[in-house]
Amino acid sequence: MTRPTWHEYFMLLAKLISVRSTCNSRKIGAVIVRKNRILATGYNGAVHGAPHCTDRGPNFCLRRSIGASDADKYNYCISSHAEVNAIDQAARFGISLEGAGLYCTLEPCNWCFKQLIQAGITEVYFEEPYESLNKEFDLYWRRIMESDANFRVFEQVSLSSAALHMVLEVIQHRSSRKLGATSPHDRTILDMESIQDFVQPKESDRP
Repeated sequence: MTRPTWHEYFMLLAKLISVRSTCNSRKIGAVIVRKNRILATGYNGAVHGAPHCTDRGPNFCLRRSIGASDADKYNYCISSHAEVNAIDQAARFGISLEGAGLYCTLEPCNWCFKQLIQAGITEVYFEEPYESLNKEFDLYWRRIMESDANFRVFEQVSLSSAALHMVLEVIQHRSSRKLGATSPHDRTILDMESIQDFVQPKESDRP
């Protein structure tokens, strides 16, 4: 297959980044880019110096353990979201995010949405829609995000099965050689005509 598109490339990176997450509820990854160049990355997890929920086991959640409801989840969760962690990473290293784009494995929540605007991010691409138990609340904020004048783009991006298959194949087979090696001792006569055809294809060969 052909290589992944830029959208797939950055979303695949966001998915890979999410494996560093220390949240047991959702593992989210984010990448901020500008002109197809990576500016910052982030994943959701406890703030610096705080204990991680994953350290207490695969099913532990601090706010759930104390009985905090879904409405209070942001008040008692010690994790910082992937999008905000990416923004904070850029701030730590003095990287401007003006006019940048965000790729995130989950649609930003209303808290992150406001931070994205303040950071100057103008494009948002997400894989999965954000869903809570309060459907009206989710719909309210989705409409605001989709219509906000600060965003040129706010859309869901899907990964093709071909792109996912390619990534799995690369990960499983590492960087194994697929074409035979050529010897540096072989004396060959270069086919300059083939080189010329590759660099400047004939009009009939153009797509």
